[in-house]
Amino acid sequence: GKPHPVPLIFEGVRVYAERGVLVQESLAQGELKGEVFLGGSYTDPYLSGQVEALWGNFRLWDSLFTLDSTASFLRFFPDRGILPEFRLRAQAETRGYKVFLEARGEFLRENGRVKVRLEPHFTSEPPLSEPEIYALLTLGTPDVTRLAETLPQVALGAALENLVLGQLERELARSLGLDRFQVQLPLLQGGDLEETRFSVGKYLSPELFLGYQLDLRGEQTLSAQYRRDGLTFSLGSTFLPGDGRLARFTFTLGYDLTPALGLTFSLDAADTTRFGVGALYRW
Repeated sequence: GKPHPVPLIFEGVRVYAERGVLVQESLAQGELKGEVFLGGSYTDPYLSGQVEALWGNFRLWDSLFTLDSTASFLRFFPDRGILPEFRLRAQAETRGYKVFLEARGEFLRENGRVKVRLEPHFTSEPPLSEPEIYALLTLGTPDVTRLAETLPQVALGAALENLVLGQLERELARSLGLDRFQVQLPLLQGGDLEETRFSVGKYLSPELFLGYQLDLRGEQTLSAQYRRDGLTFSLGSTFLPGDGRLARFTFTLGYDLTPALGLTFSLDAADTTRFGVGALYRW
């Protein structure tokens, strides 16, 4: 019969960091704080709360923008699921001009796909039009005749991704007491935004590791691996978004006959079921 949804409910799971979540990358540096709560069901989770910037800067083209910590944040609402809204305010000095940036945006789901809606707005002192500011930032001169006006959104999106990722993975894993916290962005290699994956994991003992993965489509995977005395036993279950139906089940059993030679048996059940037997030789 039809598989039942996973009977798992999140009730106000708190994730809190007063400070110390550091981002230190070549294009962006900063420190974050925040308090977020996880709620809802396994098939329909949501986040509520806010993540704020204590300080930070990021580079657009050759200009270094400094964040206004009072007006730069990610905000989560229960009716938006796990997709946040965000706001950014920053300023830079370049070529004798002060350039001010205000941006707001959101992650949203349209026609089953997750997209980013970003609305950057630039002003300057002395005053320039926005096309002139774009030209100033990209070309070093306010000459608009050589500028494609779509460039700022592309570059700003890339800078925001650098600000959110980077060392944030390691710092969150450490602050949450996890052994793994990972964000994968296939978008940077030409993939789709909704393929963005968040993975967390924890060793319950030196032998037993549990993992959980969620992408922006809502597809979720639970996994477990047990290793001891040369024996490796792994299970994985992937559930579809919406009704939580089981979409894929994997099983792997491995044994090291010697330190150099290991055997594996695997099963992968999705639309079809596949079995595999393999040998691994290490040198």
